[in-house]
Amino acid sequence: MSTKAGLKAAKAAIDAKKWDEAIEQANRVLETDPKNYFAKLFLGRALDKIGKPDEAAKAYEDATRLKPDETQAWLGLKSVYEAQKSAKVDKYISVGLRLAELYADANDAHKSQVSIDTLVDFARKHGTKLQYADALKTQLPTSPIYSFLEGRLPHPSAIYTRLADIYEAVEKERINKEIGERRSRLGATLSGVTTDVKREVYAKSELESIYQNIIDWTSDDDLRRQYEEKLLQRAYDTLMVLPKGKKAGKRDQVMKLAHDMVIIKHPFLLAWQIDIEWRMVN
Repeated sequence: MSTKAGLKAAKAAIDAKKWDEAIEQANRVLETDPKNYFAKLFLGRALDKIGKPDEAAKAYEDATRLKPDETQAWLGLKSVYEAQKSAKVDKYISVGLRLAELYADANDAHKSQVSIDTLVDFARKHGTKLQYADALKTQLPTSPIYSFLEGRLPHPSAIYTRLADIYEAVEKERINKEIGERRSRLGATLSGVTTDVKREVYAKSELESIYQNIIDWTSDDDLRRQYEEKLLQRAYDTLMVLPKGKKAGKRDQVMKLAHDMVIIKHPFLLAWQIDIEWRMVN
């Protein structure tokens, strides 16, 4: 049977919902033409319908490598991952973003935006807090799709504010959990454990960057002041848990943040304490 006839037979089996036959016909085509895009599509579709999502995903992934700029295989992957909900959130986000980029290349703003909106909603419903944060980042100016969808996406300050809430909650949970677990270790003290845990968490934290982005993007003066305070507080807290030999750069940052607040007479007590007391020491 020719490749054309085999594809036609596989398509007919798909239309008739004869999934096993579709798989057989697609595999026959692939025996003689292992890089046939449509055979991979038909195979993925049929495998998905008989409840073999991993094999279906593999067939669709093969198809995306053959024609990375075609949407059909990516849509097939999206469907497979969507059905698995929380088990495939990361992959769903990645595929959704890729589809948004392809629709942008086709100058279809509506489909591109829907793809982003859908992946964000999917992560919110089925993902962890950090997976939801990753989905939200597809709407930021750092996203490859932002320049095309700018004006159709939420304002960056709104997204950064949501990210701040997420990371604050996640870090608080992690700090409390780690302190609770480590306090029972032989020779552990609460102060020592707290310092170690905060040092580890703060070293990997994105919060200072997120706070700065809120400050840079918002047009709300009250919100800006709120996050200037949060930025100073986090920088100060980080300084307090750093080893002695690594404090210098962070100390300079804290002093500058505090002094900038004092200059504009912002009534944040920590800023005034730092600016007055530290400069007297110097």
